[in-house]
Amino acid sequence: METEAVVTQILENVIGVRNLSSDARFLDIGGNSLNLVEVLKQIKEKTGVSPKPRMFFEKSRSTIAAISAAIDSQREESRAVLSVAE
Repeated sequence: METEAVVTQILENVIGVRNLSSDARFLDIGGNSLNLVEVLKQIKEKTGVSPKPRMFFEKSRSTIAAISAAIDSQREESRAVLSVAE
């Protein structure tokens, strides 16, 4: 499943909203520090990546698209490190 779809599904389930667009911002859809804990846990379980919590609160980085891109970037960096280590 595409990262953006995974993040959207997690946010919809945890926050209880539906039909989110890729430009939806975490705080604008009802996200807060309490539900962020569950969001981060589920993202780690489903993607293997632990995004930085602060990105969910920064206006320029808190959209579903930006969070998904950061997760993909972290995943690629991890793969590159593993490749070099081998």
